[in-house]
Amino acid sequence: MAIDLQQIGKRFRFYTNLKELEMEQLKAMTGSDETTLANIISGQNYLLDDLVAIVKNFKDLNPQWLIYGEGSMFKPMNADGTCHDHQKGCLKKDKAAYLKQMQNMLIELDAAEVAKGHHPDVEALKAKLDQYRATH
Repeated sequence: MAIDLQQIGKRFRFYTNLKELEMEQLKAMTGSDETTLANIISGQNYLLDDLVAIVKNFKDLNPQWLIYGEGSMFKPMNADGTCHDHQKGCLKKDKAAYLKQMQNMLIELDAAEVAKGHHPDVEALKAKLDQYRATH
C-alpha cells in the first residue's frame, strides 16, 4: 500500500484539531520546529522519519490510522475511560461550533479517501461525534 503524504497531513490536522492543539503546543510537545510541523499538516515536503519522531509524542494516536487510514484514530482506552494520556475528553470551545467543525473535517477526509479509492471508517467517527453531541 502506497503512503500518501497529503492524506497523512489531513489525518494529522484532523487529530490535532480534535485535540485542540495549536502550533505552539505542538512545537512544545514534540520538540519539532514550526516548518516541519506545518509541512506535515499541509502534506508536503517532509520525511517519514520526521513524522515518526513526532507521532511518538501522541500516546493515544493510532499510527496505522494516521499513515494508512486503517482502523480507529485512537488507540484503545483504559478501563476507566481515559486515554493513554490519562485525560478524559472535554471540549474547551463552543461545543456546537466545535462539533460542526469536526463534522466538516470528517466530510473532507471522507471525500479525499473516496477519491483515492480507500474505504475509511469515517461513518464510525461520525457516529461517535453524534453520540458525543447527544450526551453532552
